[in-house]
Amino acid sequence: MAEELFGENPGYTVTARKWRPRNFDDVSSQEFITKTLRNAIKNNRISHAYLFSGPRGVGKTTVARLLAKSLNCLNRKPNGEPCNECDSCREIINDNRNHPDVFEIDGASNRNIEDVRELKEKVKYGPVRSKFKIFIIDEVHMLTGASFNALLKTLEEPPPYVVFIFATTSPEKVPLTILGRCQKFDFKRLTIEEISTRLKYIASEEKIQVDNESLFFIAKKGDGSMRDAQGLFDMSAAYCDNEITFDKLKAFFNLAQSDVYFEISDLVKQRDAKGLLNYFDSLMDKGYDMQIFLDGLTEHYRNLLIVCSTGSAELIIESEPVKQKYAENISKFSQLEIINSLKLILQTEYTFKYSSNQRTLIEALLVELIKFTDTREISQILEELSRIKSGGQAANFSGSNTTETRSTAPAAKPVFSPKNEARVNVTYNTSSVKQDNTQTKPEISASAEVIEQKVDLAGAEGDLNSHWLSIKDQIKTERKWVYSIIKDTTFEQDEKSNLLIRVEDTSYELVDGYIDYLAGKISKYFGESLSIGLVKSSEFISSSSGESYSKETAEGITAKPDNFDKIRSILLKDFNAKEIN
Repeated sequence: MAEELFGENPGYTVTARKWRPRNFDDVSSQEFITKTLRNAIKNNRISHAYLFSGPRGVGKTTVARLLAKSLNCLNRKPNGEPCNECDSCREIINDNRNHPDVFEIDGASNRNIEDVRELKEKVKYGPVRSKFKIFIIDEVHMLTGASFNALLKTLEEPPPYVVFIFATTSPEKVPLTILGRCQKFDFKRLTIEEISTRLKYIASEEKIQVDNESLFFIAKKGDGSMRDAQGLFDMSAAYCDNEITFDKLKAFFNLAQSDVYFEISDLVKQRDAKGLLNYFDSLMDKGYDMQIFLDGLTEHYRNLLIVCSTGSAELIIESEPVKQKYAENISKFSQLEIINSLKLILQTEYTFKYSSNQRTLIEALLVELIKFTDTREISQILEELSRIKSGGQAANFSGSNTTETRSTAPAAKPVFSPKNEARVNVTYNTSSVKQDNTQTKPEISASAEVIEQKVDLAGAEGDLNSHWLSIKDQIKTERKWVYSIIKDTTFEQDEKSNLLIRVEDTSYELVDGYIDYLAGKISKYFGESLSIGLVKSSEFISSSSGESYSKETAEGITAKPDNFDKIRSILLKDFNAKEIN
């Protein structure tokens, strides 16, 4: 009665409904699915159950209707397309209001077992006037577990005239027992080009003027969904009075232009905190939405990362003029700098919606971004340190005013004995510095004279392990990790009176990394410069191996720092190191 009074499409119809595809060829970006279904219809290879999954607005329900329309079409074309003119096709086109053999069910509102039982009753009876009785269940993942179980037997062995078509945005929530009984088709997100091409065609048919930049923006804003993009298109056409321009859209959606984010990143690069906060304040005065601003800033740094990593702007999703701007900014930022900034932005984005003072959060973010300006790679810093060390000469260095001696100076690289691969001894010089009335800063040299001795090594040679236990107790209070890997080691002396730390074979590499520290602790304990070696428990230390320790140690390895002041300044600046007196 309503159709007789008002017709099928009275008044205005939104674009998503009016321009819903009526043939498989009109469906965008799902050629694999439409071709498979057309061939199945043409060759009469119809499955009893289909599952269409994918993001929202990509054509799942549309293709389900096309399949139903084609299966029951009275004048189907040879290629499997429906005629769109017979009574069956027209009733399905009219939102499937009157077709007696095609049922569209909303899984969210008909999810209980009683609804499934009612559906099973309908399955018992054959179609009224068509070849197939078709059930389209949208958002099928919303059915309850009991409903799925009640549907299993019917779904596995339905009558030959029944076809089930399920659609869902969350296929992972559908039980495997259901998935195994369906032919599954995964719908993909639409590209910006596919959406903008379709919108351009609709605009020409509707006599709506729209520029390419606006089409690109609407398609991008649709986020892969044709339905969402068509909804934005309707809003834009209404606001712009059928003459859509990008300038009008920016005012309507209260968008920050790409120039805004380039200005933000430039101010960050210039380390201009005052200018940055003033600029952000002016944006807020213009009414910019903070969530949209934060989303845009995230995308901007993402684009910078892509351009900096690839050396090209082809992979970013922007218009050509904006791509050109990014290409011009390749050399301004380092990859490490952008990565650190992007991590901070994403962290802020996560906490943004829970913050009670969102503006302060963004302002703190902008100021903190300045910290990552001119960040250097660790490899660059280490290379600089190595260059200073290899090119400089041994020099006296100064520390803070103190009477204690630095015993943690870097030592030379280890040398390995060719016979048993035991680590060559590390020689540590212990010294104390006198403090005069002018508080002269301490100086350490290779010839520093030992003044203080705590334990007489000559008297301890017969019981080294007892003293080693005392040393390990000291290490336990300072570095628990080092203690955990040396707690089972022993301290001994070979035939040539070389001091050796014997470790398990499996722990050798770990202890080797801390041999300089251990040598320093032992030298400090006995109050004299000592050569300490490292040997595996499975190796036998002969007099020849001991001799190799004493010879090579005396010739080459001392703990003399080179260009310490330069190294110290780099460590303090780049590694936030702290001086310990």
